[in-house]
Amino acid sequence: MAHSSTLEQKLQQEILARKNAEKLLAERTADLQDTNNTLQHRAQILVDKTATLRQVQLELEQVRLRLIISEKMAAIGQLASGAAQQIQQPLGFISGNLNMLDDYLGDLHLVIDQQDQCLKTSGYFHLFKSGQSAKITKLKKLKKKLNFDFLVADMTSLLDDCIDGALSAQKMIDDLCEFSRTENTGLAEEDINDLLDRTVNLASSELYYRADDVRQYGNLPKILCDGGPLVHAFLNILLNAAEAIKSKGTITLRTGVHSSMLWIDIADTGPGIPEDKLGKIFDPFFTSKESGTGSGLGLHQVKLAVEAHDGRTTVMPRMGQGTIFRVMLPIDRYGDMASN
Repeated sequence: MAHSSTLEQKLQQEILARKNAEKLLAERTADLQDTNNTLQHRAQILVDKTATLRQVQLELEQVRLRLIISEKMAAIGQLASGAAQQIQQPLGFISGNLNMLDDYLGDLHLVIDQQDQCLKTSGYFHLFKSGQSAKITKLKKLKKKLNFDFLVADMTSLLDDCIDGALSAQKMIDDLCEFSRTENTGLAEEDINDLLDRTVNLASSELYYRADDVRQYGNLPKILCDGGPLVHAFLNILLNAAEAIKSKGTITLRTGVHSSMLWIDIADTGPGIPEDKLGKIFDPFFTSKESGTGSGLGLHQVKLAVEAHDGRTTVMPRMGQGTIFRVMLPIDRYGDMASN
């Protein structure tokens, strides 16, 4: 009996232990399910936030592109205003020269008509032989009165000026149209000296009354780059340099090669940049200009454009003497890309 009672007790204990284990397992299973539900909920939140973050990033990129375009359009507006004045000058030459050529043609017609009369009234050889015909005498007087030899020579000069003026106006318009394109042109082998010349031509209306430009170019290898953003970057530096010069000054552009990098210096004779602002000039929306006169994106765009080409931009202030912006671009990497 004692053995049976002990066995029954052990059985009851096993049953109780099993029930407790089942209860604990049920509790742990419920906890695990709660934890799993929580993790799933948090995972969904993470997915939602990731999607939201991607959307925000996309919107920020679109805003950044709009800001770049807006900055470029602002520069185009500034350049177009000055370009209109610059174009007026060659167009004025062309208009004035064409009016003078029209007068010259009238005089030429008088001489030609007089020659025709001479040839009609007498045989050419007879007139040449005698040399005393009244009509020939009249023709000589007319040529002298009209300064015929000068008139013919000056016509060539006037036509050359017209052609030069038309080409100058066309070049300015072409460069402005090229710069106004909002889509990227893609990578191509470019001569940085040529890009700088194009930039100076674009900025010529802004530089004309403010500064003389001096170009001291080195012998540079062509590099694979996106010329559009680099021209925009150089233009921003040039416009800033021009605005910094309060009276007539000088902007000097130098280029050269150092090791595996080529460098571009744009130096002005303005007042320089205060030391307390040096660390901020490449920050987006930072500007030292009066409110409403600058977006603060110009130099930031310079930094982005240069860094997109694995380059770097530095500034060397010379208080009271001006500022030098230096852009450095790699050569070898782009050369390797071009050969692939």
